[in-house]
Amino acid sequence: MIIDVVKNILVNQMDVDDSKITMETRLNEDLKFDSIDKAELITSLEDEFDVMVDYEQVLHVNTIQEIVDEIKKYIKED
Repeated sequence: MIIDVVKNILVNQMDVDDSKITMETRLNEDLKFDSIDKAELITSLEDEFDVMVDYEQVLHVNTIQEIVDEIKKYIKED
């Protein structure tokens, strides 16, 4: 599932505490992400799912749910 990949990247590549990650977690407010952190996350997700996303669109997302929804636009989930 997409959420599992997102969590894995956040925990293993971006040093986010797993207990802080829910679908409602806000990148800016809860995880203190800035635009560089978001860009790193997007790049990791692109690599993981072998897709290219619209950075302008994705940089405006702010919750884990919004990230999952955005990635769903680019892939077909089994």
